[in-house]
Amino acid sequence: MGVNDHDVTVPLQTEQRAPVELKNFKDLKMFAEEETTTTSSSLRNSETESSKTARSVPEEIIFPEGRLTKCLAFSAVVIALASFQFGYHIGCVNAPGGLITEWIIGSHKDLFGKELTRENADLAWSVAVSVFAVGGMAGGLLSGWLADKVGRRGALFYNNILALAAAALMGLAKSVGAYPMIILGRLIIGFNCGLSSGLVPMYLTEISPVNLRGMLGSLPQLCVTIAILVSQIFGLPHLLGTEDRWPLILAFTVVPAVLQLSLLLLCPESPKYTMGVRGLKQEAENALKKLRGTDDVAAEIQAMEDEAAAVQGQAKPTMGDMFKGALLWPMSIAIMMMLAQQLSGINVAMFYSTVIFRGAGLTGNEPFYATIGMGAVNVIMTLISVWLVDHPKFGRRSLLLAGLTGMFFSTLLLVGALTLQNQGPDYKWASYSAIVLVLLFVISFATGPGAIPWFFVSEIFDSSARGSANSIAVMVNWAANLLVGLTFLPINNLLGQFSFFIFSGFLAFFIFYTWKFVPETKGKSIDQIQAEFEKRK
Repeated sequence: MGVNDHDVTVPLQTEQRAPVELKNFKDLKMFAEEETTTTSSSLRNSETESSKTARSVPEEIIFPEGRLTKCLAFSAVVIALASFQFGYHIGCVNAPGGLITEWIIGSHKDLFGKELTRENADLAWSVAVSVFAVGGMAGGLLSGWLADKVGRRGALFYNNILALAAAALMGLAKSVGAYPMIILGRLIIGFNCGLSSGLVPMYLTEISPVNLRGMLGSLPQLCVTIAILVSQIFGLPHLLGTEDRWPLILAFTVVPAVLQLSLLLLCPESPKYTMGVRGLKQEAENALKKLRGTDDVAAEIQAMEDEAAAVQGQAKPTMGDMFKGALLWPMSIAIMMMLAQQLSGINVAMFYSTVIFRGAGLTGNEPFYATIGMGAVNVIMTLISVWLVDHPKFGRRSLLLAGLTGMFFSTLLLVGALTLQNQGPDYKWASYSAIVLVLLFVISFATGPGAIPWFFVSEIFDSSARGSANSIAVMVNWAANLLVGLTFLPINNLLGQFSFFIFSGFLAFFIFYTWKFVPETKGKSIDQIQAEFEKRK
């Protein structure tokens, strides 16, 4: 999930200056006052009428490092918990899929008095799996509007009410004997996850000190991978993956929802929302003092006021504007990065991993344990990727290329392994090679394509365009998610293991596109990134 790392705007400067190290926020305030006095004449000559009231902190300033206070850590963890639903509902449909499909056949006959063929039952289950993404598209588009309407924290509160409704529908579907309840529940929880995919990074960005944004911004993705693993464990046949207990897997949705509902009121509202949207300076200051663990927040409050003034002085681009003029090229790249993430085939591994492992020749409970191993690798590699993204030897572009390339070769070799194991018992070893290749596929995804596209969008747009850009990018991501989820099972039934060649083709294209057009954004200002865009057109 993407986090904005460029929250400070850069004013026009007339000369190069040495970096200014500030020991605390009081130094920052004194420096800002001095800058206003000494540079006001040049600023007046260079600024437009709409931005004369805004003052920003120069990029060369070395900000004082913020501390990970108890309030900040608690708030970040509680808010990131919303992302648990996203990961859980990616993985929870995996293990019990066969059981639920069999139940759908009987449920359809009870409801409509007609026998449902296995093919149509597979289609109904595929719709139930994929409608999750339809809700996600709608939720992602509305996340920005709802965040401004009721606040970041308030929006998450109402969002958990939706999760409770979804849990009731899905958990009671078998008792009622109505499989459409599962489809409706998946739609609602998808809407919940779409909202969270916009709300969670927004809140974390706005409460985090600059030096902690990377770490705190990685919490949602970590929650997603942990949730996938939890759902896979629950799906084990000796736990909840049985004919009688599978409804409990879906009903578990209620647990993280109730937990977050009970803890949200202990978290302060985003100071930037309170200041910038509601105009309540004192409330914003009180919230910031809690988060920072100090009363010395005057300079940061002043920076928020200046930032809010700068944004208000600009014409905010609409979604239509994102496909015009100078915004078209970065918007196109943002869309391609989201498509690269989903059309890589990663959700095939998550949605249908048990089917893949069974097709690889594993029997009994072996496919379920292999799926859990894949989930554990995903969690571990996500933890490592947090370090890789911020490592001085790596950049966004290099990690994207490495991850996409690893996924490309994994899919090619996976087709070969699955083909060999179908030749007979002499090629039993090929089934285990297929498992290793699926794990390598997941490792490659976590290296870069998993997390980078989410915050990459925030890095290549300024604050005035960031909201519209994120809404479009999130919608595209969920739309591609829907496409893959809805079409893979029928295509797999038709082509078998050769269906993975489709993902190989997409990956080859995205490797070339990333190498040719995607700029490096790590440590660069918006102006530098836009200059890089011009070079790569």
